[in-house]
Amino acid sequence: MSQGEVGVAAGALPYRITRKDSLHLMGVEDCFTPNDSEKIAGLWRRFMVRHVEIPNAINQPPLALARILGPDTRFDYLCAMQITAPTAPPNGMIQRSLPPAEYAVFRHAGPVTSIGQTYDRIFNAWPVPGRHFQMPPVMLELFLPKFDPATGDGGVEIWVTLVPDEQAR
Repeated sequence: MSQGEVGVAAGALPYRITRKDSLHLMGVEDCFTPNDSEKIAGLWRRFMVRHVEIPNAINQPPLALARILGPDTRFDYLCAMQITAPTAPPNGMIQRSLPPAEYAVFRHAGPVTSIGQTYDRIFNAWPVPGRHFQMPPVMLELFLPKFDPATGDGGVEIWVTLVPDEQAR
């Protein structure tokens, strides 16, 4: 992973630009709307019981992959562990791979129940000339080492895939 520029978006939202190599994930996925925070919490509970079944898991905190499905803001949400290489998932789980990409990385410091407010700020204040968010957006939620799943506090990084201006059209 390479570190790039850092800055502050309109509305004092700090970010950094970074590159990440291919990413292989395995976990449980469902489709949600922005008002489904309780259902997402249920998916996390289901995942945390089963995450020990994941083959080739990298010893890191779990993460989430969110992919917007269309203009109605429905999204797929995958609770996952990063794995070393693609492999067949256990029954009821899926495996997804992401190609190498550049990301804008933002920090959400409040409880996860208010993460939607951070997403609103991210998508309403993007400032970097020459880059746009991939459309439809692909986002990763990386839980920081001090994150406490019992309270939902401790911090989350939100990684949003970027593309150069000429690819954003």
